[in-house]
Amino acid sequence: MLIAAILLYIIVIAICISVIVKGHNLNFIERKIKNVTLDNKDFVDQEISEKDYHQAYEIVDDLAVVLQCDNDMVKYNGVKSVFRRVEAFRDQKHDVMNKNNSLDDITKELPDEKKANLWVVK
Repeated sequence: MLIAAILLYIIVIAICISVIVKGHNLNFIERKIKNVTLDNKDFVDQEISEKDYHQAYEIVDDLAVVLQCDNDMVKYNGVKSVFRRVEAFRDQKHDVMNKNNSLDDITKELPDEKKANLWVVK
């Protein structure tokens, strides 16, 4: 019985820590726990622009409208359409972040750049 209680206690603690790690608007102690549990410090809460927020809200709102339909084919086609919009939105945000990272890389000096030796082969 004691082993079951200890196991249940460990599971509850693990769930609490996972909620803190994935949480938003954390207080000071929760942020410290999140920083300790995450090895990669790249996961920083970033402010979202109003344009992106409204675009994401519109996508979710359209999904809600589609899911309220009674026809299953309309739901199927609507969910596929919303999924394509989500993928496009994600790719757009990913491209913007990659472009910003590549601009940061350009500003850094590269030590001892080697010239490429290219030959024309016929």
